[in-house]
Amino acid sequence: MRYHVSKSWLRHKRTREELEAENMAHREDLWPAPIPFGFLNDQWKQLLALEQPGDELWTYSSGAESWENLGGRAGVALVRNGEVVAHIMTYMN
Repeated sequence: MRYHVSKSWLRHKRTREELEAENMAHREDLWPAPIPFGFLNDQWKQLLALEQPGDELWTYSSGAESWENLGGRAGVALVRNGEVVAHIMTYMN
C-alpha cells in the first residue's frame, strides 16, 4: 500500500553519495559486494531514474505520534519544486 509523504515529514537534505554511504548493505551470501539500500536497491534505482535537474533528495520521518502509535514511517524522498514526487520507505513500525 502506498502512502503520502507530507512535506512536514522532510528532515534533512542529502546528496546521493551521502545516502548511499549511510545505507550501504553487505551480505556476502546475497551480494558479492556492498550495495546501497540492500533489498531496496531496485527501489533506490527507480527513485534515482525519476530524478531531474534541480531535484533534491531528503530523508523523511513521520511525526512522533505516528511512531508512538506503531504507524511510523521513514525513508528517502525525491523532492521537486518543494513537492514530494517519489519516495522509498526504509523504516517502519
